[in-house]
Amino acid sequence: MNSGALPDSSRRFPYGLTIAAALAVAACVGLGLWQVQRFHWKQGELAKIEALKRSPARPISLVLAEAGHGADADFTRVTADCAPAPPAPVVFSLSSRDGDYVWRAQSRCGLPATAADVTVDRGLFDSARGQTQTPAASLPAPAHVTGVLRKVGDRYVLVAEQESPAAPGVTPTPWQSQSPENLQYAGEYGPTWFGLAGVVAAFYAALLWRRYRPR
Repeated sequence: MNSGALPDSSRRFPYGLTIAAALAVAACVGLGLWQVQRFHWKQGELAKIEALKRSPARPISLVLAEAGHGADADFTRVTADCAPAPPAPVVFSLSSRDGDYVWRAQSRCGLPATAADVTVDRGLFDSARGQTQTPAASLPAPAHVTGVLRKVGDRYVLVAEQESPAAPGVTPTPWQSQSPENLQYAGEYGPTWFGLAGVVAAFYAALLWRRYRPR
C-alpha cells in the first residue's frame, strides 16, 4: 500500500514557462515603448527639418565653412553662385514619384571660394518621366541656385528650388524628407507590440487557469 500519493507533475508550477512568458511580455512592452519614442522623435526631426527648409537662404560658402568646424549643414537653405562652365552631359538618378519612374538631373557646381564637392540636383527631367532607360542629355551649367543643402555620404547635394537662369526641360522638385506612410507606420507599431504583450499574458493566464482549475 502506498505511504502517500505521488505529486501530480501536471500541477507543478511552470517556472520555465513563467520566465519565458515574462521575458516575452517585457520584450514586447520594451519594443512598444521604443516605437512610441521613435515616432515622437521622428515628428520632432521632421518639424526641425521643415523649419530649416523654410528659413532664409544663406550663402553656401558660409554654411560650408561652418560645417568644416563641426556645424550641421544638412537641410540648410543656401544660395550658390556656380563658376561659369560650358554645357555638359547630365548625370541622372532614378527615383519614383506618384507611382511613376522619374529621373533627377544632376550637375556639378564649381565654387571658387571652397574646395567642397557640391552637386546640384536640378529636379525632374520632364521628357523622361515613366522611362526605365537612363536618358542622355546635356544642359547648361548651373549659375545662380537657391535650394536646400543635403549631406549624402562624403559629398554635398544642393537640391534646387530655383535656378537663374532656369535649366531647360527640368522642373525643380524638392526631395521628400519623409513619406507620410513611413511616419504612420512608426506610430502604429507601438500599439501592435503592446497588443502582442497582452496576447502573451492572456495565453499564459489561460494556461495557468487550465492547469489549476478545480476538478
